[in-house]
Amino acid sequence: MANTVKLKRGSGSDPGASDLVVGEIAIRTDEGKLFTKKDDGSVAEISGGGGGENGLLQMAQTVSTSVTLTTNYNALSVMPTIASGVTVTVPSGAVWAII
Repeated sequence: MANTVKLKRGSGSDPGASDLVVGEIAIRTDEGKLFTKKDDGSVAEISGGGGGENGLLQMAQTVSTSVTLTTNYNALSVMPTIASGVTVTVPSGAVWAII
């Protein structure tokens, strides 16, 4: 007999820190987005590294929460807006390319 595993799920808005425990995965069913709560208590969207839908890779226009790039990784943004009070930390040896 098969087992069904259901993730925490909802629609209408992204989950907040109070909605998840560290390491828990949630799915936003109206947009098909995955989220998890990180060790620092923040919620991160889980994204793939693939080619994107219809040959396009979409990303948010605004960096709305503070983020530190993962060591030994680089990041790419297209004309981002950084929300007030938000910081982006780039560790030594990493690159944040903005086009």
